[in-house]
Amino acid sequence: MLRICLAALLISAAAHAADRDAAPNAALADVSSPVAAAPAAGPSRGATPYQDRKDEPSRLFHVGVMLGLVSLPRPLDAELYLRAGDYFFLGFSYSDFPAFVADPLLSAAGAKSGSTTASLDQFNAFDADLRVFPFAGAFFLGSSFGRQSFKAAVTESTVLGPQTGTIDLTSIYATPRLGYLWTFGPGIVLGLDAGVQLKLSKDQHVNMPAGSTQSMQDNAQSLVDFAGSIPLPSFHFRLGWQY
Repeated sequence: MLRICLAALLISAAAHAADRDAAPNAALADVSSPVAAAPAAGPSRGATPYQDRKDEPSRLFHVGVMLGLVSLPRPLDAELYLRAGDYFFLGFSYSDFPAFVADPLLSAAGAKSGSTTASLDQFNAFDADLRVFPFAGAFFLGSSFGRQSFKAAVTESTVLGPQTGTIDLTSIYATPRLGYLWTFGPGIVLGLDAGVQLKLSKDQHVNMPAGSTQSMQDNAQSLVDFAGSIPLPSFHFRLGWQY
């Protein structure tokens, strides 16, 4: 019986010694293990590569607006446009010639001479503008198609008092042009173009008083020719914003 007890004590002591030797080795294994050292998997904000992010130049369509800094033949000018990719541009614009600055225009058109004066009541236009960028850069070729309204009056002083004739003219025209459209920074747009406004059709109504002189009729015809017959120069220097 005594021998059996001594054998059990020796076996128990050996088992405790083996457990103490194994514990440090297990701790070292846990520390050095790559699985244990790896952080827990989870979402990361920096995981998306830069090339997968959608930046501004990659957008297919751009919407923009431009205002005319210098414009001919009508000095007030604004355009809203849609640009598709790098090659196509479709715009819609409105232009106007204010009556309070019309004296130089009427004099240049030959509507004011001697005892005859002229006044401008309306000179505006709506345009649809198509442009093509053949090199996918700033340079473009294109044309606009528009409708122009022109209303003016010619007054002559006579011994019986002033007499007035009126001109009401609507014309459809095309304006072939070429130019450049540059984009700077986040969306600043600078445009420059030149062309010529060519009449396609016109509808005119000229009402002259019965006693009008030849000079008065000539002045009225000069306005008709200017507004609806002769080619007009077209020039725009515009500043705008594109998104």
